[in-house]
Amino acid sequence: MSQFACKEFSALDKELKDDLIECYVEAQQEIDAIINDIEAEGFEFAKLDKLFRSLHSMKGNCSVCFLDPIVEVLHKLEEIVDGMRGGYIAYDSTLGELINSVIENVLHLIRQLYQFHGADTKLKDTLQIHLDEIYAQEELELRQQLATRLVNVLNHVEDVPEEPAKPIINQLEYTESQQQDIDQFRQFSQRLNRLLGYSPERSERILKLCLLINAECSTPVDPVQLSAAAYMHNMGLAMILKCQGDAAAEAQARANHPLVGAQLLAKHSGWEMAAEMVSCHEERFDGSGFPEGLVGGTIPNGAVILAMAVLFIDFVWGKSGDEYKKSAMKAIQKINSESGKGFPPHSIDFFNRAIRKLLVAKKR
Repeated sequence: MSQFACKEFSALDKELKDDLIECYVEAQQEIDAIINDIEAEGFEFAKLDKLFRSLHSMKGNCSVCFLDPIVEVLHKLEEIVDGMRGGYIAYDSTLGELINSVIENVLHLIRQLYQFHGADTKLKDTLQIHLDEIYAQEELELRQQLATRLVNVLNHVEDVPEEPAKPIINQLEYTESQQQDIDQFRQFSQRLNRLLGYSPERSERILKLCLLINAECSTPVDPVQLSAAAYMHNMGLAMILKCQGDAAAEAQARANHPLVGAQLLAKHSGWEMAAEMVSCHEERFDGSGFPEGLVGGTIPNGAVILAMAVLFIDFVWGKSGDEYKKSAMKAIQKINSESGKGFPPHSIDFFNRAIRKLLVAKKR
């Protein structure tokens, strides 16, 4: 039996792989519940949208964990579901059954890779080829026949081999005046993190992830400016320390903190771009963020990168500052679920590629 391998996935920590499978199963159960709800209560766009997001998060997690052959299969299934959302592929119970069946068989392949470091190439190719045919078929009746045939075929499965990994190190070069400012920004951030109950290393972790994401971007922002933003992004939260338990004042301080932080940064000459990143890092792609409610491409790329890094680091480490947590995969899943809502879809792809490199670096 021919097999394919994902060496980078095999090299990941057992806890992370366990976490991946746990998150996959959770998403699988959610998708199954949505399909059952559609069958019982009827079709709604909102239900399909929720199904699509669960599937997208599932694919994102697999991408981060180097399961590229699996990602290709899930991507084609995602395209079929997206076609249903777009109205050019009609939902029917046959396709609902197909979705569940494909997801179950993909889980089987992941477990094979986990247990045996190799998985059934024939099953993977069968999934890919048939899903390609189903997506390309425009006639409803023929698409149903193809879907039924694939579901009927998906009853057999099976097992071993290998491939390389590679960390990334970003080195920044500052001018003399920039270095003086950066040293000061670093001290500010360490002091404030302590006062707010975070680890002093919080900003260093955010900076590292920002630089990794930025390196993956097709049009990266100035990494020197990004480093200043990483250190100074939450300086405005210092106002909370003066609220003394006043909930209304604290809420106001939180709402204003991006602008306050940007103003503090702007007092230092040459950091205008970094100040803009700080002022916009709480904005959201769908316009639901603050302080300005910016939408889509009006949000600077550096602010998006910073926001993703902050969300990931704070989700994983919280205020404890302890070593790398098992919740990393759930943090990845959370960020992927924000595709098209909190973050632009293409930025999520950059994040996923950066996290892959971070996992490799951690392993080494």
